[in-house]
Amino acid sequence: MDGIYRLRRQTNRWARFAEVSVRLVPVASAGVVVRAAVFGRNGSAVVDDAGDPGAEAEAREGVRYALRELPAGIRGWLVEITGIVIAPPDTGPGDVKFAAAHAVWQALGHLPSRPPFTGEDGNPVFPAEETPDRGL
Repeated sequence: MDGIYRLRRQTNRWARFAEVSVRLVPVASAGVVVRAAVFGRNGSAVVDDAGDPGAEAEAREGVRYALRELPAGIRGWLVEITGIVIAPPDTGPGDVKFAAAHAVWQALGHLPSRPPFTGEDGNPVFPAEETPDRGL
């Protein structure tokens, strides 16, 4: 299953943008991998052809967050991050994580009871992170 999510948010003070695409494969134990050419798409963020390690790390965090928020019976997915697109002036902390989590849920057709949202200032808010880790 494939999913893609684009965060686009404009407030009075900030523009926020991030796009993440994922491919999910059912497996016995959940995991996350990043495709080698994750930044290879046209318009993606590339720094000396090496990509953006911060965006990659955030995408991994977002996938792990999404999997933790799934019901226990449907957590067995290997998630391949197939694309990350950022716009350095408009992509802030948490934006790629937010887009990655929503891409996973979009692929599965499942949204948790307390999904992250963007606050009035446009910054992503992850309400479930206030709960204890549930083992992923």
